[in-house]
Formats: sequence, C-alpha cells, structure tokens
Amino acid sequence: MSDYAPGDYQNASFVEALAGFTKETGIEVTPIYSGANEIYTAYETSVLAKKSPDVLFVNLYDKSTTWTSTGATLPVTQYIKDWGLDKVVSQAAVSDWTDAKGQVQAFPYFGFSWPMWYNKALFEKAGIPSLPATTDDLIADAPKLKAIGVTPIAISGSDSLGQKFFLQIIQTLMSEDEAKKVFAGGGYCSSPSAMKGIDEFLRLSKAGVFSENAQGLIGDNVVADFYQSKAAMLPDGSWQFSATPKELVPSVELGGMPVPAGSRYTKPVMYQAYTSSAIWLTPSGTKRLSDVEKFVKYMYESNVASSVVAGAGNVPVQPIDGLETSLASQPLLLQALTDTPARVDYAVFPDLYVPGAKTQALVSAIATAYAPGATSSDVCAALDGAYK
Repeated sequence: MSDYAPGDYQNASFVEALAGFTKETGIEVTPIYSGANEIYTAYETSVLAKKSPDVLFVNLYDKSTTWTSTGATLPVTQYIKDWGLDKVVSQAAVSDWTDAKGQVQAFPYFGFSWPMWYNKALFEKAGIPSLPATTDDLIADAPKLKAIGVTPIAISGSDSLGQKFFLQIIQTLMSEDEAKKVFAGGGYCSSPSAMKGIDEFLRLSKAGVFSENAQGLIGDNVVADFYQSKAAMLPDGSWQFSATPKELVPSVELGGMPVPAGSRYTKPVMYQAYTSSAIWLTPSGTKRLSDVEKFVKYMYESNVASSVVAGAGNVPVQPIDGLETSLASQPLLLQALTDTPARVDYAVFPDLYVPGAKTQALVSAIATAYAPGATSSDVCAALDGAYK
C-alpha cells in the first residue's frame, strides 16, 4: 500500500521498480493506492479487518507515529541488522525512525529537504540586489515586492504547511532543547523564548510579509502562486521539485528562512529530515518474511534507489553511486543536496517531537496565528490547548 496514485508524477519510477522486482524474482507485487490524506485511516482499517498489505510505503506523520507501539506495524530493528541494511542506510536516517523505546519503526527509504524557495527574478525586478538574510531585511524588502504586485512569502495557514512554517519561525528564538520540550508537551505560554518567537511571527504577519488571508489558504493555493510568479518566496519540500514548471527552475534559488536578530542560528534556517517515506513491515508481511526480505533488499540496490529517488524528488538515505548523473533531470534536488547546505542552518523538525495524537489539534491551533489581529497571548493559549 502506498499513496503514490496512478498519474502522480512520483508514481512512474516507483511502479517501474515494482515491475523490475517481479522480473528479477518472479514474485508478483500488487500495488494498493490510497490518497495522501486517507492512507493512514485506510491502513488502520485494513489491520482491523485483518486484510492489511504485506508492506506499506508511507511517511512518519500523525497516526503513523503510534503504529509500532500499538502493534499495527512491526519494529524492524533486528531486520535492519540481520539483512545487512545497517551498512547501507545512514545512521541519521535510522535515528529519525527510532521511537522512544529504541525501536526502529520501519526501513527508512526517503528523506526530504524543506527549504525556502526564492524566485531571484522577482527580487531583481523589484530592485532588490540580494536575497534577505534576516527578518529585518525581509520586512524592508516586502513593500518593494508588493509594489510590483508580488506577495513576499506564499504561505497557507490552515494546514501542515502553515504549521511547520510557524514552528520554524518561533524556534529561531528558542534553544534546541527548549524547542524539543515545548513541541513534545506544550507550555508555549510559560516559555519566555517561545513567546519571543510568537511575537516575531506576528511582527512578520503585521508587516504584510505573508499571503493575504493566509488563514483560509491551503498548500495548493500558495504553491500555485509561486509557480505563477505571484509570490517571491515559498517554504515547501523536495516532493514539489518534480512538478516545478521547467521555465521557472532557472530562477529558483533554494535557501532558508531569514532569522531575527538574537537568534541562535547564524544562517537562514530550513528543515531536513529522513521521515519522508519508509517501507513498513505489517502483521501480514511477517507471514511471508522471505519475500519481504527480497523486496526490501531489492529496493535498496543502488540503481533501483537512484531511479526512485530521482523520480520522487526526495533525499536518499544511502550513498548512491553516480548521484549527479541520476539527478541530471532533477536540478532543484541536485541543488538542494549539493549547494544549499552551505547556505543554511537546520531547524528542529517538529514531527519528530509533536505527539501524533496532538498533530491535527496543533495544526488547527496554529491557524489562529495567521488570523488578522491575532495576539501572542491568544496564540499561545490556543497552542497549549492543543496538548490538553
């Protein structure tokens, strides 16, 4: 089961890999597709009905963060060692997929890069000679961009895109440990540094840096604005690289979100983690473990992994021979892996700490920060309420 639906730009290389596995081993693979927002419920339903797929290909987010602890999926800690994959998969990827009990929840397959996308051509058109490095720079640039009819930052406030962006900004004025603690258990109102971060977010909002009516927008709206050169900046992930209009690609520079004065970060910040997708072992899969082992090992073969990575536009969890050649058709992903790291610092990725059961409540609470006239006390109260 996967959320790579027929017609999805990420699907072609994935289906090609499945066909290659069947050709090599004679083992038939039946793909079961479910929408990105429905796959979590669809999988849980299949488990309850005792009709689960043998393997599952999905990311670590929301409901899936509880599956291994509840027995809906099986930990793969020992299989990674027994099948020799600990010599293939980076330790950073294994760490991101290890839960509080020390169990590796699935076989890490993709990571992601989540940079700030800059349309350099729009900055040049607005007479801005260099990209902003600080939030003060960004606020100073905003009127010039608006003067040519361009939104400074395209952002949606009612979904996970807006949630991640908000948490990325507020943690620029928090220590790493404080960010992890607050993301995990709340306490925004009682954290002076979290309150400073919320104030900084609201300062940017009041300066008109974000999309108008952001609270009512979703990711598709703001991605379209950036693709159509109606917005100069967009915080979004590597999964969008393959879909970017070819004529826009030469103007895109990937970097980080500008940081405020007093931040612990010295460079603009972005997210990068290895939780984009993994191969999960299900209760049904244990009944044909030999076939599953062959499938998993096949998917990690360098030529197979490079093809799937290039097609999906995500970050590999293993060294891939000839990476630049494999990604020749993915210039943005190649930029993200080779040039961007020197320009950025990496923020704490919230999904590794926010409890899965609180994720959607927190998304809804953060939407209040995008509302006109929002105050820091209202916002922190909504955030803390999401954890109760």
